[in-house]
Amino acid sequence: MRYHTILNGAERLVEVVPHGSHFRVHIWSDAEGKSAPHTLDIDAVHLHGHAVSLLSGSRSYACDLEPGNDGKLGVRVNETVVPLEILDERKLRLRKASGTFSLEGPQRIDAPMPGKVVRVLVKKGDTVAEGQGLIVVEAMKMENELKSPKAGVVSELLAVEGAAVENGAKLAVVT
Repeated sequence: MRYHTILNGAERLVEVVPHGSHFRVHIWSDAEGKSAPHTLDIDAVHLHGHAVSLLSGSRSYACDLEPGNDGKLGVRVNETVVPLEILDERKLRLRKASGTFSLEGPQRIDAPMPGKVVRVLVKKGDTVAEGQGLIVVEAMKMENELKSPKAGVVSELLAVEGAAVENGAKLAVVT
């Protein structure tokens, strides 16, 4: 299967191919697969819940996956947390097709995973630009800045600094 990943803001093409008892993973440094891929042979074992053990060469990695919305994940590899977004070909085509249209109507900003609101960057009634940071949520020792999906006005603001939030909790609405 081929996936498009967004890791630290960089889009990469990743292909995962079953290869005997393990997986062969090809990772291109670009989104189109024009560069030479970096190839890894990986043994993966599902442990429990969202925990996975990976073995690549002589290195072992303990991973915890914290699913978010729309293919977004928080991935803890050993002690490091990495934000990752995974898009299959269909989701990528939909995203690129919708990129030429602006979002209409009220847009909800939800918590991508359970965590704690550490900063609220706007007030109710503020005018915001598309992509402007609204709220910072800490989850799995990582701060995630939630951004406005469109230009508009913050019509609802439910996020409170210091408050714990559940996955999918409504934090704000931009109209």
